[in-house]
Amino acid sequence: MDRAGGIRHLSLSGEPIFDDQDQFKGYRGITRDIGARKHAEAATQRSNRHVRRVLDGFGAAIAVLDEGGVVLSVNPAWHVLASSHPGIVDVECGANYLAGYDKAGGVDRIDGMALAAGIRQVIGGERAQFRYEYAGGTPAGRQWIEMRIAGTSGDDAARAIVSCEDITDRRRGESLMDLECTVLRCLADADTAPAALTSVIRAVCESQGWNCGRYFSLDQSAGVLHFSEAWGVPVDSVGRFLDQSRGLMFRPGAGLAGRVCQTGQPLWILDGTRSAGVSPTALAPETGEEAAFAFPVTSTDSTVGVLAFSNPLIREPDDRMLRVVRSIGIHLGRFLQRQRVHDALRRSESRLRALNVLASDWYWEQDREFRFTRCGDGCPFGEAGILGKTHWELPNVVLSEEQWAEHKSQLAACWSFHDFEFAVLQPDGQYAHYAISGEPVYDEAGEFSGYCGNGLDITKRKRAEAARSTWHEHR
Repeated sequence: MDRAGGIRHLSLSGEPIFDDQDQFKGYRGITRDIGARKHAEAATQRSNRHVRRVLDGFGAAIAVLDEGGVVLSVNPAWHVLASSHPGIVDVECGANYLAGYDKAGGVDRIDGMALAAGIRQVIGGERAQFRYEYAGGTPAGRQWIEMRIAGTSGDDAARAIVSCEDITDRRRGESLMDLECTVLRCLADADTAPAALTSVIRAVCESQGWNCGRYFSLDQSAGVLHFSEAWGVPVDSVGRFLDQSRGLMFRPGAGLAGRVCQTGQPLWILDGTRSAGVSPTALAPETGEEAAFAFPVTSTDSTVGVLAFSNPLIREPDDRMLRVVRSIGIHLGRFLQRQRVHDALRRSESRLRALNVLASDWYWEQDREFRFTRCGDGCPFGEAGILGKTHWELPNVVLSEEQWAEHKSQLAACWSFHDFEFAVLQPDGQYAHYAISGEPVYDEAGEFSGYCGNGLDITKRKRAEAARSTWHEHR
């Protein structure tokens, strides 16, 4: 302490003194003022305590590494996160953080190698920062982790700051958005209901990591659900499960899918246990302890079927998941309803063509440019001679300009026409007479796409009429 009452920090160094007879006489030495150094050390300690408090206060998991990858500091949040995520190396101060990743094996080896390499690049100054995302399995399901490593410089030993964050919630949200877009693409690309169902079931399974899914269609007339389509991973047990599901049939209210059909609400079994009112036949005899998730497929607010998925582990769906499956059920239901309408229309058109064949000599179709695209048996020009041509481009058709102009105006206005008669000059110099009728055709968007119709050979009738007219003239 100096005269003013302040504290001074001094450093003494001394050597013993001996006389000629090697008798100890005392000490001699030097005194140094080390106040500046002591103040600097105190400031450093205060700074370290401050940094320690800051690290401990962070909610994110953080570790500080030296140039060899040894942990200089790690906050409590790191230990908490590591305890619930097997993919995170839990370390204490003084441990080599990189050694945990260098020793990783199995499916974690690739992630471990990538992380260790990135951290070493940051420590070595090859890059300022490194970011890596990876997934790991936990008892609660698949969890996603994001690691961020930033370089640091200065006089202290710290060379890298590692932060770790659970991004599972964010990745699940992104996955659900991708799933909804994928389902819409599947429906846009599908030509048939079975193709759409299979692709949608596969998309859901692959997105959520589920083993298989099945679609049960509601037969409105019989009042029962029956197995329709399915997809599953290529595993023997899954294949047997789906095979035993074929032919499965039950009424609304019976079993898990039956209850979904009856209530119009999603239902799930998280641990494979059968709750009250859920029949084991809802899924299949061999489901065992597998979990399940089922949701309705709807059209105009009515349930038309149920999608049921099975997997050893299924997480309880959150609000986002429920919104997405509801959207999938609506889009799929609309597609199936359109397909039913199209199938009914095709059957109707098939019956109409059959009736046309019975009531006429041939059937024909034209595109929007009035070129023939189809011509049935009995066409006087033959299929090769008529396809790709308009009516007025056909050879040897006998018709006045006024008649052609009237017919073209009817076509341009997309009007129906009936019994449009014309003659064709035959190679033997005789005339054959025909009559055609047509109806405009429109596509799904309501755009005009051409004509379809039928034709009759009226040569006998026209020759008979000509003969009667000649007989009357000569009476």
